[in-house]
Amino acid sequence: MHVLVISTPIFSLPVSGYAGLEVIADHCARGLAAKGHQVAVVAPDGSACPGCEVIGVGLERQTNERTAFLRYRARLPEFDCVIDHSWQKHAYIAKAKGEFKGPVLGVMHAPVNTMYQTLPPVERPSMVCISQDQADHFEALHGRKARVCYNGIDLDTYRPLGIPRSDRFLFLARFSSIKGADLAIKACREVGVSLDLVGDTSITGEPDYLKQCLSLADGKRIKVHGGCSRGETVWWYSQAFAMLHPNQRFREPFGLAPVEALACGCPVIAWNFGAMRETIPHGEAAFMDDMPERTLVGSFEELVESVQHYKGLGFRSEQRNNLSKWAAKFSIQRMVDRYEELCLEAVRTGGW
Repeated sequence: MHVLVISTPIFSLPVSGYAGLEVIADHCARGLAAKGHQVAVVAPDGSACPGCEVIGVGLERQTNERTAFLRYRARLPEFDCVIDHSWQKHAYIAKAKGEFKGPVLGVMHAPVNTMYQTLPPVERPSMVCISQDQADHFEALHGRKARVCYNGIDLDTYRPLGIPRSDRFLFLARFSSIKGADLAIKACREVGVSLDLVGDTSITGEPDYLKQCLSLADGKRIKVHGGCSRGETVWWYSQAFAMLHPNQRFREPFGLAPVEALACGCPVIAWNFGAMRETIPHGEAAFMDDMPERTLVGSFEELVESVQHYKGLGFRSEQRNNLSKWAAKFSIQRMVDRYEELCLEAVRTGGW
């Protein structure tokens, strides 16, 4: 197949810092090329994606998706299938106007209600969700089914480094209010445990929220470290005692960081909301024999109780190894195989 993978104009590929869907688009394109398909990827100028043609759309963070679309629009008829990971998915405009006859797989990287009030005006939009929870939400809102393709992580990168574990908890996500850094800080302060907060502060558009988190931190027991590279996240996951992902305000469609942490043998406490029920080993006796239900919480009080409970645990190496085995189901290879399967189905049937 001749496949076009569309990323965003925000980050060049490969991503040097920590990002989400751009990393998925990069791996998606590379993986399909490695399987023998002819692949082009839409990304900022200067991007590199081995085995793929890069269609540059301007310097990163200096081009919007509409302008980017105008730069690749004329190329669309060359492709058998489009996998659109972008936020606004302008490829559907070309399809609606008859400029592109093939299927456009619209991958949703945010909660359904924030992406589509109405579906693209094409007969078979071929929507792809990144968790079953998101697919269920999509069907409830729009009355039709979507296909599911879980995001994948690089298991060669995300694995324990074998360094000593600290007694410090970890929060690793961008400093957006929906990610719940303030909840993590307040819970750790209440229990009296240490916490490191790592995450991007440059693209969130919430400077007051960052100030709030900084005011809650004391710089010693509770430390805000700012952003880091993807490679550095492996060190954070490998030395942390456990990670907090309190997504109370956000129906997380997938959540890369919790799965990456698990792959590095780092237990995760997350909110019982969105895809966390699918990506976090909830109720897995092999993970924590005495109280596995503590991995997911439904209130701030339960979050505090779980942090308190974890504080007294000494996670055995077998338990941490079991977390890595659990995370292996969310590999890049499985993700790429699934995208190949969906592309072949869409080309054969015209979509869904």
